[in-house]
Amino acid sequence: MAKVDLSDYGYVNARVRGMRAHLLTKEFFMRLVEAENFEALHNLFDQTVYRREINEAVLMNPERPDYDQALSLNLFSCFKKILDSTGGEPHRLVTILLSRYDIQNIKTIMRGKRGGAVPSEIVSMLVPLGSISMDILQEMSGARELRDVLDILAENRIKYARPLLENFPDFVRRDQDLAVLELALDKFYLKDVIDQLKKKDKNVEMVRQIFVGEIDLRNISTIVRIRGLKLEDYEVMKLCIPGGTLSQEQFLELVRMGDVEQIVLAYPDPQYRRVLERALELYQLIDVVAFDRELERELIRIGVGMSNVDVLGIGVIIGYMSAKQNEIINLRILLRGKMIGQTPEEIKETLFFVERPAERAA
Repeated sequence: MAKVDLSDYGYVNARVRGMRAHLLTKEFFMRLVEAENFEALHNLFDQTVYRREINEAVLMNPERPDYDQALSLNLFSCFKKILDSTGGEPHRLVTILLSRYDIQNIKTIMRGKRGGAVPSEIVSMLVPLGSISMDILQEMSGARELRDVLDILAENRIKYARPLLENFPDFVRRDQDLAVLELALDKFYLKDVIDQLKKKDKNVEMVRQIFVGEIDLRNISTIVRIRGLKLEDYEVMKLCIPGGTLSQEQFLELVRMGDVEQIVLAYPDPQYRRVLERALELYQLIDVVAFDRELERELIRIGVGMSNVDVLGIGVIIGYMSAKQNEIINLRILLRGKMIGQTPEEIKETLFFVERPAERAA
């Protein structure tokens, strides 16, 4: 049997291209949206890669299937397949890309504990794609108090325990405002990731670009949300996440402006300024959510667009992951819309599609 070399991108990218062929088209999404009832919807899902997970969710609870968990299981299966198809430097970079799920899972558990959710409810929302094992995540989910969750992280020598424990006293002083811990976690995590992406290499640079984009997204969202608040300069600076394209001085200057339109017009990066201008058009209708939505969509566009940068590099993987994550977001929107009785027109307005490179006309 021939040995497969997993230390370059040839094998894994061939697998990813095969997986990309199973992504749902916009036309198929429209068929899902127009499905008259859940029986028709499930029949359509039988034609997709979500068939098994959706059917299991329906069998487990016919009256109210857990579609969120079904979609999470499918995402886990796809991304785990990619990780298992890599070795060497590709494996390191894919591991870094998937490390965001450690942060997502920790936040899910902390929010669950803060909101009084039972362990089974928390576990159903986890996607164990990072370095924290499912056994540890389940132990954290079953902990009695939020502090116990952090202690379990520390006992297992998980690096994310440090910023959380260091900021726990401040969390208590601030009336147990979870934003204190989440900001500390994000700052630590994103600095740690950027520090791992210093190598001068085009694949490393593409991964770095994705995380810099995430930092920019967070910082811009923060600027819009805290504008006009009476905060001291040091308080504003604490909210800025370092490592993005925006310097801390620029962050402070934009916050001081206070007015959303002025912030958009003065934003230094022309690419983001165009995104913010689109958001500004919807600002009066849906408030600051317009900015979060447009920025998230821009990050998806950037990720999907990397598929064409180098067919023998990590861009193919990033492009697929971005497209798959967007597909999951669209499916969650669609299924929740169906469950609360939204019309097809209302659901369509909230879906987002980005043209994949392989679909462009010659």
